[in-house]
Amino acid sequence: MDKIVTISRQYASGGRTIGKLVAQELGIPVYDSKIIKDTMKRTGLSEQVVEDAEQRSVNAFLFNLAMGVDDALNHMKLIAEVERDIIEGYVQEGPCVIVGRAANFLLGGDRKSLNVFVYSDTESRVAYAHENYDVTERQAWKMIERTDKERQMHAMSFYGKKWGDRDYYDLMLNSGRLGIEQCVDLIIAAAGK
Repeated sequence: MDKIVTISRQYASGGRTIGKLVAQELGIPVYDSKIIKDTMKRTGLSEQVVEDAEQRSVNAFLFNLAMGVDDALNHMKLIAEVERDIIEGYVQEGPCVIVGRAANFLLGGDRKSLNVFVYSDTESRVAYAHENYDVTERQAWKMIERTDKERQMHAMSFYGKKWGDRDYYDLMLNSGRLGIEQCVDLIIAAAGK
């Protein structure tokens, strides 16, 4: 298997778990929160600043600008460039699974990559968040709405692309209907184990 697997996902769809299991089955590394840590090391920025740039994109940084943090947009640009370099470095090392970080957009589709989008119905996502993230059902609803909106804004702000649009993915999987294990099996089959 010489592919790079990128997994974009709706919040609480199980995409992170699916990515880890795919990597484990294929015996290749998975990159997710390590990208944030590596970005922090390279830029000297705090985890909060990196996460705000990724998830909250323009809204959080416009708020920061209004509050007098005039280098917020420079941080956004720096973080995007550093993440691109980091992910390109991972890809150069060989096959891997990259969860999130809009990696499918970042890689530009010119590589041997399998770009996957994991989604689910809202009720299944609320149940998943409640069970796995130690939040109430009400909190889960709010987090789902907020996080999905942030991911949409991030993709549009940084790449000018619509997150979740089928034109940017090779495989779209409904984890609520298929279940985690079947999603893993389908990704492995599509990657050409």
